Amino acid sequence: MVQTGFATFDDDEPRVGLYIGGIFTIIGGVFLTVGGIIFLNFNGLKKKILNTAGKVADAVEEERNKEKQTEADTDN
Repeated sequence: MVQTGFATFDDDEPRVGLYIGGIFTIIGGVFLTVGGIIFLNFNGLKKKILNTAGKVADAVEEERNKEKQTEADTDN
């Protein structure tokens, strides 16, 4: 049997499923690549995210302390 480059031997045009399968393969490859990059850099990303979250929490706490201080000053 001769390889014609088509997904079927009934017609002379490739079936739509061939294109859909190719699209899903490309999308899956992109997800795997992004997931692999995130997995390999997880420690660095985790440190950055925790550091940022800590800075935000510190800023919120400092702002609350300032509000309490100004309320205490205005009450006296």
